[in-house]
Amino acid sequence: QEVQVLRGRVDAIVTGVGTVLADDPRFTVRPPGDPSRPPLRVVLDSRLRTPADALLFRAPGPGEGGGPVHVLCVAGTDPIRHRALLASGAEVHELHAATDDGVSLRDVQAWLWDRGVRRVLLEAGPRLLTHYLTAGFVDQLRIYTGAVNGGQGPTMADRLMKLKLHDRLDREWGADAVLEAFVDPDRRP
Repeated sequence: QEVQVLRGRVDAIVTGVGTVLADDPRFTVRPPGDPSRPPLRVVLDSRLRTPADALLFRAPGPGEGGGPVHVLCVAGTDPIRHRALLASGAEVHELHAATDDGVSLRDVQAWLWDRGVRRVLLEAGPRLLTHYLTAGFVDQLRIYTGAVNGGQGPTMADRLMKLKLHDRLDREWGADAVLEAFVDPDRRP
């Protein structure tokens, strides 16, 4: 419920293709969030691996809000995949490559800013979260932890422990523990 409220308050939800492939999320806004002003749904997908039949491209259901889907890739990526994503309803944007051959996060942030995006909800896995933290593009955290069966990829615990947090609030939401805090810009992993 809290995530739905958060989604209704931001201008964009940003995720990586790894999350799309692993979870097939929709990133829609449902009550108690405000579905009348759905955020942009932005997938960072350097090589256009997003499936053309991903749930992101389905029309929102009754009472749901789903903003336009934008896929950001490295310029010159597979034109067949590009056309397939356009046919599915995505807007595909080509950006510069960063040193690790993925899209440049600085270009992603500039692209978002140029579209009037000021509040971003990053719903992603450890790899993209680490890149954002390292680049200094995260100013606030909200971490939900609870009983999880499964899960893949590296833990974020080591990186998060290196951050200097302030105005920290620890609380519970149902069976989950929630940590909210602001990130000190002088202490990034």
